Amino acid sequence: MSHFTTVKTQITEFTRLKSIINDLGYGIVEATDGIKIYIDGWNKAKENVILKIKTGCSYDIGVIQNEEGMYEFVADWWGVESTSGIVQEDFIDKVTQKYAYSTVMDKIKEKGFDVVEEEVDDKQTIRIVVRKWE
Repeated sequence: MSHFTTVKTQITEFTRLKSIINDLGYGIVEATDGIKIYIDGWNKAKENVILKIKTGCSYDIGVIQNEEGMYEFVADWWGVESTSGIVQEDFIDKVTQKYAYSTVMDKIKEKGFDVVEEEVDDKQTIRIVVRKWE
Protein backbone atom coordinates (compact mmCIF):
# COMPACT_ATOMS: atom_id res chain seq x y z
CA MET A 1 0.00 0.00 0.00
CA SER A 2 1.38 3.35 -1.04
CA HIS A 3 1.45 6.36 1.25
CA PHE A 4 2.05 8.82 -1.58
CA THR A 5 -0.35 11.72 -1.84
CA THR A 6 -0.53 14.12 -4.77
CA VAL A 7 -1.36 17.80 -4.27
CA LYS A 8 -2.81 19.57 -7.29
CA THR A 9 -1.79 23.14 -8.13
CA GLN A 10 -2.30 25.76 -10.83
CA ILE A 11 1.45 25.95 -11.50
CA THR A 12 2.26 25.85 -15.22
CA GLU A 13 5.78 27.34 -15.51
CA PHE A 14 8.43 24.75 -14.69
CA THR A 15 11.39 27.14 -14.80
CA ARG A 16 9.66 29.56 -12.41
CA LEU A 17 8.79 26.65 -10.09
CA LYS A 18 12.43 25.48 -9.96
CA SER A 19 13.57 29.03 -9.21
CA ILE A 20 11.09 29.36 -6.36
CA ILE A 21 12.10 26.02 -4.85
CA ASN A 22 15.73 27.19 -4.92
CA ASP A 23 14.74 30.57 -3.40
CA LEU A 24 13.09 28.70 -0.53
CA GLY A 25 16.41 26.99 0.17
CA TYR A 26 15.71 23.49 -1.10
CA GLY A 27 18.06 21.54 -3.32
CA ILE A 28 16.61 19.98 -6.44
CA VAL A 29 17.40 17.11 -8.77
CA GLU A 30 15.84 17.26 -12.22
CA ALA A 31 15.16 14.31 -14.50
CA THR A 32 16.98 14.93 -17.78
CA ASP A 33 17.53 13.12 -21.06
CA GLY A 34 15.22 10.24 -20.26
CA ILE A 35 16.90 9.45 -16.93
CA LYS A 36 14.22 8.61 -14.39
CA ILE A 37 14.43 9.84 -10.82
CA TYR A 38 12.39 8.64 -7.87
CA ILE A 39 11.35 9.72 -4.42
CA ASP A 40 11.11 7.22 -1.59
CA GLY A 41 8.07 6.44 0.50
CA TRP A 42 7.09 4.15 3.32
CA ASN A 43 7.98 0.47 3.07
CA LYS A 44 10.46 1.03 0.21
CA ALA A 45 7.79 2.43 -2.12
CA LYS A 46 9.10 4.59 -4.96
CA GLU A 47 7.44 7.23 -7.13
CA ASN A 48 8.77 8.39 -10.50
CA VAL A 49 9.03 12.21 -10.65
CA ILE A 50 10.42 14.87 -12.98
CA LEU A 51 11.85 16.95 -10.13
CA LYS A 52 13.01 15.86 -6.69
CA ILE A 53 12.95 18.47 -3.93
CA LYS A 54 15.53 17.56 -1.29
CA THR A 55 14.17 17.81 2.26
CA GLY A 56 17.31 16.80 4.11
CA CYS A 57 15.87 13.42 5.12
CA SER A 58 15.07 10.11 3.44
CA TYR A 59 11.64 11.34 2.32
CA ASP A 60 11.78 13.91 -0.46
CA ILE A 61 9.04 15.82 -2.30
CA GLY A 62 8.49 15.15 -5.98
CA VAL A 63 7.01 17.13 -8.83
CA ILE A 64 5.01 15.52 -11.61
CA GLN A 65 3.13 16.99 -14.57
CA ASN A 66 -0.51 16.05 -15.10
CA GLU A 67 -2.38 15.65 -18.39
CA GLU A 68 -3.48 19.31 -18.36
CA GLY A 69 0.12 20.52 -18.13
CA MET A 70 -0.11 21.56 -14.47
CA TYR A 71 2.63 20.62 -12.03
CA GLU A 72 1.68 18.71 -8.91
CA PHE A 73 3.55 17.80 -5.74
CA VAL A 74 3.75 14.18 -4.63
CA ALA A 75 5.24 12.81 -1.43
CA ASP A 76 4.81 10.49 1.47
CA TRP A 77 3.76 13.57 3.45
CA TRP A 78 3.66 11.70 6.77
CA GLY A 79 7.26 10.65 6.23
CA VAL A 80 8.30 14.14 5.12
CA GLU A 81 6.73 15.81 8.15
CA SER A 82 7.85 13.27 10.73
CA THR A 83 11.48 13.18 9.57
CA SER A 84 12.10 16.74 8.34
CA GLY A 85 9.40 18.82 10.04
CA ILE A 86 8.09 20.11 6.69
CA VAL A 87 4.28 20.30 6.90
CA GLN A 88 2.44 19.69 3.63
CA GLU A 89 0.07 22.66 3.92
CA ASP A 90 2.84 25.07 4.91
CA PHE A 91 5.10 23.92 2.07
CA ILE A 92 2.34 24.17 -0.55
CA ASP A 93 1.22 27.58 0.77
CA LYS A 94 4.77 28.98 0.61
CA VAL A 95 5.44 27.66 -2.89
CA THR A 96 2.12 28.76 -4.37
CA GLN A 97 2.32 32.22 -2.76
CA LYS A 98 5.86 32.80 -4.07
CA TYR A 99 4.80 31.46 -7.48
CA ALA A 100 1.81 33.83 -7.63
CA TYR A 101 3.91 36.75 -6.39
CA SER A 102 6.62 36.10 -8.98
CA THR A 103 4.02 35.83 -11.76
CA VAL A 104 2.28 39.06 -10.71
CA MET A 105 5.54 40.98 -10.42
CA ASP A 106 6.59 39.87 -13.92
CA LYS A 107 3.20 40.96 -15.34
CA ILE A 108 3.48 44.32 -13.56
CA LYS A 109 6.86 44.98 -15.16
CA GLU A 110 5.71 43.64 -18.53
CA LYS A 111 2.79 46.11 -18.58
CA GLY A 112 5.06 49.02 -17.66
CA PHE A 113 3.86 49.57 -14.10
CA ASP A 114 6.05 50.57 -11.17
CA VAL A 115 5.59 49.21 -7.66
CA VAL A 116 4.77 52.15 -5.39
CA GLU A 117 4.09 50.26 -2.19
CA GLU A 118 4.26 46.68 -0.98
CA GLU A 119 3.32 45.31 2.42
CA VAL A 120 2.70 41.95 4.06
CA ASP A 121 0.17 41.71 6.88
CA ASP A 122 0.20 39.37 9.87
CA LYS A 123 -1.75 36.74 7.87
CA GLN A 124 0.99 36.81 5.17
CA THR A 125 -1.32 38.53 2.68
CA ILE A 126 0.68 40.65 0.26
CA ARG A 127 -0.67 44.03 -0.83
CA ILE A 128 0.97 45.67 -3.85
CA VAL A 129 0.21 49.18 -5.08
CA VAL A 130 1.36 49.98 -8.62
CA ARG A 131 1.18 52.97 -10.94
CA LYS A 132 1.94 53.80 -14.49
CA TRP A 133 2.93 57.22 -15.77
CA GLU A 134 2.01 58.10 -19.30
